[in-house]
Amino acid sequence: MQEEEEKELTAYCGLYCADCIHFQNKHSKLAGQLKEALEDIDFQSYASVKSPFGSEFQQYDAFLTVLEALISHSCSEGCRTGGGCSVEPCQIIQCCREKGYEGCWECGEFESCKKFECLKPRCEASVMHNLKEIRENGFEGWSKRRRSIYNWQQA
Repeated sequence: MQEEEEKELTAYCGLYCADCIHFQNKHSKLAGQLKEALEDIDFQSYASVKSPFGSEFQQYDAFLTVLEALISHSCSEGCRTGGGCSVEPCQIIQCCREKGYEGCWECGEFESCKKFECLKPRCEASVMHNLKEIRENGFEGWSKRRRSIYNWQQA
């Protein structure tokens, strides 16, 4: 991998964008195609009919909510160029840009920073591991030593 691509796909928080489940995924496009196909046949009306032969479709609205989330949680660029992976502005990106940092690894307070709270449920251990890795061993080639993004992949 070229150093420029590696840098471009390294988020300010130390995660590697190419590892993210939403980065250049196939499921968002497929979910969009499924939604369109269901709309074409007005499946919403079919699902709304109470019947012992289709009681499972009574949860159709919840299914559509998840389907919409699958469609919208997609990105084709890393955080550096795409502006983050959340619908809300990323406090970590804003902080780094305000301080002129390339990433949190340049900050002396990243280990106690409260801005990482939003990442804890899915990727807390990865963030701290990766930030320390970049700080201690440099940016070049760091992605080969990275830790998987998601907590459930750490087992």
